[in-house]
Amino acid sequence: MTFHTGRLLVGREKEQQFLFSLMCKKNPLSTCFVITGPPGCGKSVLVSSTFELLEESCGMLWVLISCLESFVGTQGTCGATSSRYFLELILQSIKCRYLPEADLCISCEDTSSFIDNLCQILLAIGARNTHDQTCVGLIFEQAERLCDGESLVLPLIIGLGASVNEKLNQLGSLHTPLLFTVLVVDLLLTVCFPVCRNAGELIHLMNINWNAFNEPVNKGLVAADDEWGQWKLAQPYLKKSLSTLYLRHYGDSNLDSLSTKNAGRQNFLELPYLTRFLLIAAFMASHNPRSSDKKLLTKNSGRLSIRKKKQEKEVYKTQAEFTGPRIFTLDRLLAIFYVLVQNEFAKVPCTSILMSQIACLTACGLLSPSSQALSVGNSSTTGLSTTNSSVNAISDLDPLASPKYRCLISLEIAKSIAQSVDFDLLSHLTENYKL
Repeated sequence: MTFHTGRLLVGREKEQQFLFSLMCKKNPLSTCFVITGPPGCGKSVLVSSTFELLEESCGMLWVLISCLESFVGTQGTCGATSSRYFLELILQSIKCRYLPEADLCISCEDTSSFIDNLCQILLAIGARNTHDQTCVGLIFEQAERLCDGESLVLPLIIGLGASVNEKLNQLGSLHTPLLFTVLVVDLLLTVCFPVCRNAGELIHLMNINWNAFNEPVNKGLVAADDEWGQWKLAQPYLKKSLSTLYLRHYGDSNLDSLSTKNAGRQNFLELPYLTRFLLIAAFMASHNPRSSDKKLLTKNSGRLSIRKKKQEKEVYKTQAEFTGPRIFTLDRLLAIFYVLVQNEFAKVPCTSILMSQIACLTACGLLSPSSQALSVGNSSTTGLSTTNSSVNAISDLDPLASPKYRCLISLEIAKSIAQSVDFDLLSHLTENYKL
């Protein structure tokens, strides 16, 4: 929004344009601004002229309130009386400027009655105002005098916007889109904030899940204030977002594309053919116990009794619920990988290209390096010894000698990758993951 630059204060054009840019929006960046400076530098003139421009261009209402006449010489018991007079002065200033003929109560016994009377005045102004949303700005001249009043006056003024919005919400007159946005943000933070505190990622989750909340309301499935109904309908899409946190494998925020089985898979599955088998092998190595590798790697692994099988399943199921994806070595990953591709290719050499694919999966966040040397902070080895014990100790701590990884993809993503290469993943997993 622009305005004529000829109306700006001479010498204060930069400051006035900055204030105008902060407050010209329907939802300002902040509800409380503090402007400081030496006496006589033009603070009151700057703010008053800025609000005059805002009233002409944006329809923002404003009043100028002097704190000097309310808190002069207030000490001891006089503070309560002056605070009451100050609150009544705010209501009187708004009423006399915009509702001079209205019969409204402006007396304040306490802060609760002040909020109630202020909301009634705002509702009366909003009924006469032609703009979609009524915004009233309060300019407190010599605001440092607020510290001389009661201890609750300054916090009340700072949080006045939130208190008024909450009261208007109870009266059922809060702007509906704003109330709906606050409700959606509250639900999203309830689910995602415990596991992700990155502001950029939370904004991304808000963008891709907005239609999950908005479309049911537009279609009339739930009401705009039905928090429980919106939560039940949006819960599957929030779970999908949490399972692919930080990956951003789908960029389309359309709800229909999210509800389709192949939604988001095409972009995610743009991997080389052998790399998909590497990722499947990593998922199996991270979610299957080591004892299950014998059945996969050998043709005759021996038979176990039913009792022994049941005991092993119960022990591993209990451990998997608490530990999550397990750490596996590079040798184990390659062993499972070669078993998976032996029917597809005659022989796959272990070249630098194959190793680079593992590095690419790690860089994409699909695998996480979990070597012992990286965890303790010792990423280099110095000195070589001729004894076998020293060589073994160095190789155990060297991430290049025995790298270890952890698979970070979810079961749904692993199933989609296995389906793209015609591999039955569930038959190669333990009973704990056959969902």
